[in-house]
Amino acid sequence: MKQIIKNKSFLITMLLSGVLLGSCKKELESQKPQASLDASIAFNSANNIRAGINAVYSGLQSVNYYGLRYQVMADLGADNLSHVGTFPSFAQISNKSILTDNAEVTNMYNSIYSAINIANLVIAAVPNISDPTLVNDNALAELRTLRALMYFDLLRYWGGSKNGYGKADGVGVSLKLTPTSSLTEAAPIARSTEAQVYTAILADLDFAIGVSTFANKQSSVNRIGKDYANSLKARIQLYRGQYAEAEALSTAVITSARYPMVSTANYGTMWSAKNSSESIFELEFNSADQSQLAFFYYTTTLGGRNEISSSTALNDVHEVGDVRKSINYSTVAPLAKTRKITRIATGDDNVILLRSAELYLIRAEARLRKATPDIIGGLADLNVVRERAGLTPLISLSSTVILDAILAERRVELAHEGHRLFDLRRYDKTGTALGISEPFRNLWPIPQREVLTSGNIIVQNDLY
Repeated sequence: MKQIIKNKSFLITMLLSGVLLGSCKKELESQKPQASLDASIAFNSANNIRAGINAVYSGLQSVNYYGLRYQVMADLGADNLSHVGTFPSFAQISNKSILTDNAEVTNMYNSIYSAINIANLVIAAVPNISDPTLVNDNALAELRTLRALMYFDLLRYWGGSKNGYGKADGVGVSLKLTPTSSLTEAAPIARSTEAQVYTAILADLDFAIGVSTFANKQSSVNRIGKDYANSLKARIQLYRGQYAEAEALSTAVITSARYPMVSTANYGTMWSAKNSSESIFELEFNSADQSQLAFFYYTTTLGGRNEISSSTALNDVHEVGDVRKSINYSTVAPLAKTRKITRIATGDDNVILLRSAELYLIRAEARLRKATPDIIGGLADLNVVRERAGLTPLISLSSTVILDAILAERRVELAHEGHRLFDLRRYDKTGTALGISEPFRNLWPIPQREVLTSGNIIVQNDLY
């Protein structure tokens, strides 16, 4: 993002002035930031609000978030990626034996909360701005949608229950909807239930969807609009088991025809080029805002680290004639790499956070799972994705078989995009698919440092 480049120093300043939620007051008092900026000064103009919004996007770009770890760990912790490098913290995730001090888990958790705090700071400041160049409700809609995404991302790893999401016993995460900009506001916060966190997430999305001036599709696919808010809500309602609403929300975006799926012949261009017609939200990376995805995937001879590769199991599940196979698993040097990530030298592969194909698969599953199943409609949606991949359509299947086919389709269509572990949790198949014999490991551990420095106010997930 062009403006993010200009505001790196601003972002660093804000992170210095923000306080991580799990830090204890005693430790903070011994490490007071020497360079900080009061939030009321930092966000006292329309331009500074816009810079603050860009800073939230920059938080998403972090190597500890969508710049590497978030989506990679969801495939590495499942069966789409293999660990071929040397990092013990990666090995723990690949082996499904994560310790509470795992650096990857800690970095992801803290980075997401840091970005949430920036969003909270800007959200609190927007109502104080009176400037015709800034439509306050539009700014709030964008910020609150971003905050909803981040809290949902926290829930996917650290919340829910042992057999999925949206259950009565689901645990949540610490919920902070006001800014932390001083030591007095830095007290640790106990975890809410999963249901309580969803209530806050849906309140943010419903606000955004209800803003009449919030554009359905912004001029840049790298900025979220109302269509993304609706699409994200469709995904969330699928996780929550609210299938009729997941169907209605995905239908609204699909039938808008604003995000046509690319053709079979051009499938790979979604990643070899950027900002495809299919992308509802695509996070931009460039030479100044680089990810480390290609560096971690590719071999040392190409300038990479070679820490991860596509798994043989992922390669083997592709059907004959599937155009996605060569994108998900390279069979020419370098072997077993994805073509969704290729820009090693520049680190500027964009990350697609949501696209039309996922919406068809959301609607397919929702139609099958709702109170009165729509088998014909669900199968038709599944076949839209299959046929685009160059495969023959499925016919005359039972609801159970179609649901399993949807899970299999999600695996190959969304490989390397950070869904596989969460899908297996939703289907309650981590035991059969991943060999996880201890169901408590379906929830990842809260970083032990956060538990200890909170004085156990932040409670660890069971059995860690």
